[in-house]
Amino acid sequence: MKNICLLMLCALPFTSCSQSNQKETVSPPITQTSLPDTFTTLKFELDGKPCMAVINNKFKDFKGKAEYSLSLFLTVKTIEKDANGHPTEKESVLFHELQARIMKDLGLILPYCHTGTTTMNGYRDILLYISPSDQDKAIAVLNKIKQENPRFESYTFEPDPEWEAVASFYEAIPAKN
Repeated sequence: MKNICLLMLCALPFTSCSQSNQKETVSPPITQTSLPDTFTTLKFELDGKPCMAVINNKFKDFKGKAEYSLSLFLTVKTIEKDANGHPTEKESVLFHELQARIMKDLGLILPYCHTGTTTMNGYRDILLYISPSDQDKAIAVLNKIKQENPRFESYTFEPDPEWEAVASFYEAIPAKN
C-alpha cells in the first residue's frame, strides 16, 4: 500500500511552476520551467510517528525565490487512515484528485512553484510558493474549493523570501554524483 501511495505521489504529472493563461504581467520563473519535475522522497518522524515528504528537486537551487516569496501551505485532512495516520489507498486517490483540482484552478489564474507534499499523522500538506501580489487571487480560488471539499482543512500564507520553510527538505536531498 505504501508503495502505491509513493508511486502515485511521484508519478503525478503536475506542473510545478505553473503558467497562468492570463496575458497580464505574470512572469513565471523562466529558468526553471524547462527542467523536468523529479521528486525525492524523504522519510522522517514527528511525535514518534513516521512521516514522508515528496520534494520537487528542480527547486533545490532555484534562483527565483524572491519573485515567489510567499509560501502557501494547504492542509488536507486524512479521514481514512492506517495505524500511522497515513491515508489508505482510497484516501490517497481522493487526495490526489483534490490536489490536481487545486493546482489546476490556481494555475488558471496565477503562476506558482509546487515544491512538494508532506504526509503526516492525520493530514497532508501541499507546499507551494507564489508571488505576494497573487495572494488575493489565491484566496478566492481556495475558498471556493474549501467550501466544496471537507477534506481541505486550511491554508496559510507566510512571507518566506528565502524559502526557509522548505530549506531542511532541500538540504536533505542527496547531492548528485
